Amino acid sequence: MVSGMLVALVTPLDAAGELDAAGLERILDRALAAGVSGVCPVGSTGEGPRLGRARRLAVVEAVVRRVPAGVPVIPAPAVQTLDEGAAELEELAERGAAAALVAPPAYYPLSDADVLGFYERLADRSPLPLLIYNMPALTKITVAPAVVAALAAHPRIVGIKDSSRDLEYLTAVRYATADAFAVLTGSDSMLLASMTLGADGAIAASANLAPELGCALFRHAAAGELAQARAAQRRVFELVSACRAGVFPAGWKAALELAGVCEGHLAAPATGLGDEPRARLRARLAELGVLEPAAR
Repeated sequence: MVSGMLVALVTPLDAAGELDAAGLERILDRALAAGVSGVCPVGSTGEGPRLGRARRLAVVEAVVRRVPAGVPVIPAPAVQTLDEGAAELEELAERGAAAALVAPPAYYPLSDADVLGFYERLADRSPLPLLIYNMPALTKITVAPAVVAALAAHPRIVGIKDSSRDLEYLTAVRYATADAFAVLTGSDSMLLASMTLGADGAIAASANLAPELGCALFRHAAAGELAQARAAQRRVFELVSACRAGVFPAGWKAALELAGVCEGHLAAPATGLGDEPRARLRARLAELGVLEPAAR
């Protein structure tokens, strides 16, 4: 079962929009040294839908080369059709992915029956285990708890990442599925509450910038060390709140650039933070102790 603190990997890019390989290695090395239990490239934080299929696959290949055996790489293909999705899953499997995180197609509205059929048919064709990605803020589709429960019976659907920030929804999913089905939150600002309700961990953007904070939070929460977990959750909450600057994920990329980890360019057509919000972000990150002295 997938569990623990996984990094929702940023895709560092240079000014030309090409992969910043050195920046990617720095992010991965920091996250792995802190103890993340998995790496999830080319998802929402990684701007996967804007990268295009060729660049998504190149990022995944680079990640797999850098990540040691035993740490699962779980990319998020941008699936709009079953045929294209099945083809990308085949290519991800060839590149060494351990599983795939799949959101429902986002252009047209889908009924619950449509969502159920989409995942069942894709899983039937997939060489990889699948995790459902519930991200209604971006897809405008909520994968209903009853649909999740039905999909959990499929042998190749092994979990869900819930980024709804709705604890009642997460609770309903946890009650509707067996313990072996992984329930992960995409809201690291709510990890302690989510684990109290039965979540198995998080796929977290904050693990790019300060992975030691989220890993410590998970360890304290899993050990039932409530006081330490609350203190760690507050630090993660403050960091996440600071990095919500601009249009997601501009704040995270700006923060990583301010910390000297990688360049802050976003995939086209998105643009980065302006001077004023960037200055506010720098000041807040300095207050939180995230920036090295030289970067302040």
